[in-house]
Amino acid sequence: MENKKLNIIITCSVQNDFIEPLNIHPTSEDTLKLGYDQVSNRWMEYFLNQNRNVSDANIDQFISWLKNNASSELIGGALSYHHILEHYRHRVHVDYDEIRRVWEGDKLTQFIRDLMIKASESNLNEMSGVEYQCIHLRDWHDQTDESQKGEMDLFGPHCIKGTYGAKFISPLDELIQKHHEFNVILNSNSLSSFDETDLEHVLETVIKNAGSSHKEVKIGVFGVITNVKVFLLTFELMVIHKFKNVYVCGDFCAGFNKQGHQAGISAMANILAANIVDQNKFREIFNI
Repeated sequence: MENKKLNIIITCSVQNDFIEPLNIHPTSEDTLKLGYDQVSNRWMEYFLNQNRNVSDANIDQFISWLKNNASSELIGGALSYHHILEHYRHRVHVDYDEIRRVWEGDKLTQFIRDLMIKASESNLNEMSGVEYQCIHLRDWHDQTDESQKGEMDLFGPHCIKGTYGAKFISPLDELIQKHHEFNVILNSNSLSSFDETDLEHVLETVIKNAGSSHKEVKIGVFGVITNVKVFLLTFELMVIHKFKNVYVCGDFCAGFNKQGHQAGISAMANILAANIVDQNKFREIFNI
């Protein structure tokens, strides 16, 4: 029988610190109602203030300071960000509207399950004609590594290796463990998914073993952050490594906020001419 067609699915930082479902219910009594960019700017102001002993500063102190210094900037109806900060202790988690969009109806969980079932069945069936390989890029930081200090200072400690926040979201984590034979985890500690990772080697090995090529293989991408790492991964795949059939599932990508997500989708579509598809089209393309 001739070689199977090859489908590669790459997930990008689908981890608890970024995209774990939020159980947040803002109330009318909550007075801290700033937009994401405002909180982001205030975070920088507070934690990078040279007059403050940042080693002693903590999130609870930041929230109290923010409440006392934000009264003139209230935005009616905006999400109360101190809920997120209290729960997650950093600011890399995507915002409430993005979380609600991605997880609505538990569609992400169902998609991951369907993907794993299809991949397992197809890989075991010699007559299926299609082989699946899943590659999961994982933020896996070390606070003692000086080369990672810049990112830790900018975004705060996140995805520290071995912690709960660094784990893949539960439906993905469980299914990776169940189907380890076609799931590969790669640790990535920079904005580039290829820099100091084995991604290039893994891709080339999988493609060679399947008897495929850069022109034939189909690569699907989803994860976070849309206008940062997902955009750069797509750029590297298409422009640097010359893959011809790259498809980004916009429904399962998320930005820090809606504006960032839309900016990332627009850049991939209009600058890279990438194929941006919804989950239904993605399922059709990859026969999930």
